[in-house]
Amino acid sequence: CRFRFTVYRDLPLPNLVFYQWHVRSITGGCPGQWEDRAFVYYGPDMDYIHSTFDVGDLVNGDSLVVSLGVISMCDVWYLVNGNCAAHTPSPWFDNVAVYRYKTSGPQWSYRDLDFFQDNFPELEFNIESYVRADAANDIRDNDDPVIDPGDSIVVDCSSPLGGGVAADPTYGGPAVYLHVKATYICYDHAKPAQLAGPALAGSVVTGPTEAPYTINFNYMSDDGVWTIIQCDTARTGYGEMRARYMVDLNDELFTRGYMIEYYFTALDVAGLESAFPRYARSGPPYFEWTCLPTKNSDVLFVDDFTGRGSFAGMAENYWTTVFKAVLPPPNNEVDRYDVNGPSSGVSNGPGSRAKNFHLTQYYYFIVWDCGDLPSITITSGTVSTGSDKSNDCQMLIDWMELSEHGCGLWICGDNVAADQDNMATTPALTLMNTWCGVDFVATSYFNETGGRTAGGVVTPLIAGETDAGIFVHAGVPDKFYAYGGCPIINGFDVLEKTAFGKYALSYPVYNATNRYAAIASSQLNPGGFHVNTMWFGFSYMAVRDDVIAAPIDRFELAKDVFQWMNSITNVNVTPADAPKFTALAQNYPNPFNPTTTIRFELKEKGPVTIRVYNVAGQLVRTLVEGERDAAAYSVDWDGANDRGGAVASGIYFYKMETKGFSQTKKMVLLR
Repeated sequence: CRFRFTVYRDLPLPNLVFYQWHVRSITGGCPGQWEDRAFVYYGPDMDYIHSTFDVGDLVNGDSLVVSLGVISMCDVWYLVNGNCAAHTPSPWFDNVAVYRYKTSGPQWSYRDLDFFQDNFPELEFNIESYVRADAANDIRDNDDPVIDPGDSIVVDCSSPLGGGVAADPTYGGPAVYLHVKATYICYDHAKPAQLAGPALAGSVVTGPTEAPYTINFNYMSDDGVWTIIQCDTARTGYGEMRARYMVDLNDELFTRGYMIEYYFTALDVAGLESAFPRYARSGPPYFEWTCLPTKNSDVLFVDDFTGRGSFAGMAENYWTTVFKAVLPPPNNEVDRYDVNGPSSGVSNGPGSRAKNFHLTQYYYFIVWDCGDLPSITITSGTVSTGSDKSNDCQMLIDWMELSEHGCGLWICGDNVAADQDNMATTPALTLMNTWCGVDFVATSYFNETGGRTAGGVVTPLIAGETDAGIFVHAGVPDKFYAYGGCPIINGFDVLEKTAFGKYALSYPVYNATNRYAAIASSQLNPGGFHVNTMWFGFSYMAVRDDVIAAPIDRFELAKDVFQWMNSITNVNVTPADAPKFTALAQNYPNPFNPTTTIRFELKEKGPVTIRVYNVAGQLVRTLVEGERDAAAYSVDWDGANDRGGAVASGIYFYKMETKGFSQTKKMVLLR
């Protein structure tokens, strides 16, 4: 069952006026309770959009009622997400329709903010520490400065025509299952290629607040690659949630370099099964999240437009081909951080999970594309400005300031500069004005050239500027179109340079006034390392060829930027510099049988020992003894003592000692 309508939106987020919808079933002549997705909607672009929502899991009959309306959240979010200063006459609704499809089998819906979020290791200086399987959504209130991601994920499933979701014949409970595959995607082949089996199943503590209890999710089976885990009925402190199911993965299993793909299946009372995504049984696409960094590439791509316009998102679709075409392997296998629910403001940007050491040690280049998001783009940690609690601006500033190598930052998005200017926080303005040399002029080149009433330019022809010279070759500027006509008219940011910037791209001159589309900056950080930045006032997915001929403009533009930032000629998949810290990692796997790997790093040359002891403190095995250069190392232990005999199952300790450093960690051998 689908609910469709068109809506005119002139609803900037700071106004705190939203539109919402509800549906309810009529059963036996009596209306049921109103159901929805617990969302309110907004948009500042003064546009009509077509909206479609799957509501089959929310209704259970042939008769239903739909509701569309407006709601003010000023009494809830005043000075938290906005100031309620400028209400408008919108929203206006039209073309309301409901479509009913007689579809057999379980039906699905979800919010991407309720699914797993890409993540980084919990410990900043132990890159091999565990990476939690967390949901994107922050479960704390906006006015609580702590970011606390949900531990489990939820999905909605019902079967109105099949008698409801069936019970599992083995464990009881819902016949709703998570299918999960954990693959090590790094080129160093230092870990098992697949993780499968009972260890993947996690647990959560939930239930009424006065009597919490633990849910252990049931492991069903595995084939060595795909593991099946039973979901449970989702519940909160107020009780169970109808047609919603929860599941969790082990928080002490995954480490850097694993990509976890997953999908769902369910069985209804009528005996019919369906999968979500629909064709997942026969192959991708699947849902996925990645444990970063992989160390395959020194490039991090932040997809701040995830899931918009396609399953993966239009921005990702464009950038994937660009990276493949322009960067040399293996650097073109860039790390990608997908911001789930990018416009929802749930504090799940990379600044909520990545730590300074993760970025400064492993990324020389960051690409960030926000698509056509009107707000909550690169957030600054201050929710009262229309941002969220993830301080992504400060994360980028710290990365550029603290890196002991050159850095390149490329920011794209139709409204990123407008959003930074609107937030007007210190991190937002420092990032934009100081580090990137960008000043905001206007939120829409289309409006600057006449808008809807005076023939505004929808798709401007953009040209390279000699000031920066990056997009000018042999005196001839590069040219391309920024396509702004679908699915809505895009309002590309108009930019100006500060003292730190240079003009890189310009829009066509209008009314004898120059208007600029991109600004470049090149500076030194406090350590004396070059920091190059490029800021586009439009999303890269808007780039279109000006002529039908090779080479493709989006490839040539990217090549120019990457070459300027030295990402092609200075590729460091594993930085050649010595480690900045001496460190001892947790062994992997742990528990283990028959072999485990211990990684360690030395920041300077010197003698080092690593010895294994039993619980009585007796020496079992010397794994490392002697002088080592400053570098990263790994050593394996096969569960044997110094005489070559196999030791018994149990707890063992390994201790590393070197100049000014001593640390002991525990490991478990299971025969």
